[in-house]
Amino acid sequence: MELTKFCPRCGKETEKLYGEEKKLCPECYPEDNDLLQIPDTVELDICEVCGRLRKHGEWLEEYTLEDQLSARFEEFSVEDVRMELQYWEEDDRMFVRVHAFKSEIKDEYDTEIRYNKEQCNTCSRFEGGFFKVKMQLRGEKDLERISNRVADTAAEVTNEDRKDFMSNVEEADGGYNFFFSTEKIAREILDMLKAKHNPEVKRSYELIGEEDGQEVYRNVISVRLG
Repeated sequence: MELTKFCPRCGKETEKLYGEEKKLCPECYPEDNDLLQIPDTVELDICEVCGRLRKHGEWLEEYTLEDQLSARFEEFSVEDVRMELQYWEEDDRMFVRVHAFKSEIKDEYDTEIRYNKEQCNTCSRFEGGFFKVKMQLRGEKDLERISNRVADTAAEVTNEDRKDFMSNVEEADGGYNFFFSTEKIAREILDMLKAKHNPEVKRSYELIGEEDGQEVYRNVISVRLG
């Protein structure tokens, strides 16, 4: 025969009491015990250019507020405790209410969201015109049309990974010069040109300086269309 349980604080009859030394009913337990440790303010590091979230030094592909809050509040999660987030704006300030659930116990915590606006490394490099590969496109064919195709292909590659981008394109004598951030995007552009135009390709390298005592070179790809 199971004995009836009563909460020593409120006197309510309950099926189960929670706690270790001081056992309380599900309603009284949260008054003395926190299910989660939620700070009064939570900071979101957001790139002011692309809108990505930085978490533990890594820029995540999280752009909506819901996804950013979910990723940020994962840090406060505890095993066997379920979280639901509710957010609102008040007097130009953003707040989040964290609803916590564990078995019959329910609790909630309010915190203010503070934004830190900065630029991620990728956007900083893009705006600074950073590039690792210069591709020189020359030939007698319709280079303007092909140049537009290069730009379209570069945009598709960038949509897959923001680190791969075309930082600039410039007209040059006899053609165009393209400037790419990585060897990967340059390789994909070159593969596209080879598949469609069978060009003559030559490679060379430019010395651009030193880093940690080592000479640093930039790849130059010359592409000539017949």
